[in-house]
This record gives sequence, C-alpha cells and structure tokens, in this order.
Amino acid sequence: MSAEQFDQTKQDIEGIIELNFNGSKYGVFFDDCPFGEERLIRWFVDLLTIAKKIKAHNYVAYRIPDSANLWLEFILQDKELCVSLVEDVDRELLMDLFVYKPYNEFRYSHWKGSMVSAASFNEEIIINAQKLLNFISVLNPQLLKSKNIQILENEVRELSL
Repeated sequence: MSAEQFDQTKQDIEGIIELNFNGSKYGVFFDDCPFGEERLIRWFVDLLTIAKKIKAHNYVAYRIPDSANLWLEFILQDKELCVSLVEDVDRELLMDLFVYKPYNEFRYSHWKGSMVSAASFNEEIIINAQKLLNFISVLNPQLLKSKNIQILENEVRELSL
C-alpha cells in the first residue's frame, strides 16, 4: 500500500494500547494478541501533545478517543505528574480533546493520583512512538510518507529537542 492509498483509506494503524501509570492502567495489552481497534497513531500524537501542553498549562485533561465520558487527567506538580482517570457527564456536543482546567462535573473513576516523573512520561512516549515508527518502516517503509505518520514523526522530533 502506498502512502497516498493509506491516507485515503486507512489514515491510522489499529492495534492495542495499555497505559500504565505506576500500576494504574488504562487499556489492555496482550503479548500474544496484538490485534485491536485502538488508533495507535492518534494515541501517540495525542500523548506527545499532552507532554508538550502540560509544560505550558500545568493541567491537561484528555478525552479518551471513542469515549463519551472518560478522560485522563494530568496535573504537573513540580517535576511529577499526578495522573487520574476521570469520568464526565455525557455531553451532546464536545469538540475538545484537551481541556486546561477541570470541568465541574469531573468525578474520579477507578483510580486517581498516580504519580509519575514528567521526564519518564516524556521518555516513555518518545521511545514507544519511535518503536511504532520503526515497526512501520519494517512493515511498509512507503507508509512513512503518509501525512499522519509524518505528523507523528514531527511530534516525536519536537518533543525530543
């Protein structure tokens, strides 16, 4: 498949993803079953965006893709991130993926207050995004010319600086 065909038909690579914040997890990952419906390029671009935006805002809540009311909340506390899974009310129309102050309706969900180093969060995202890019280059190097994969590469490069 060419990059142009990918951009016109697929636009993302589906798989599974698990985020682990010192034992507090979102998503599921099985080594023996790599198939899933999560849009991996989008996830990594969004996680890289969080890593950049948290520096400017000290608070970022990220609406989990394909979820009407689940968010990941990131609060920068010195050099640590306090990460929580929060629930919101179902909203008819919500265009924002990122918000910079909590909605009044946010309620903590299954876990809250997991502390992770901001530096290690950034490093993990960069390392794993690079692993995805390396996998794509082995799978089909033509896809590296895709618009969305170019966006991912640029985000990785920008955060790495």
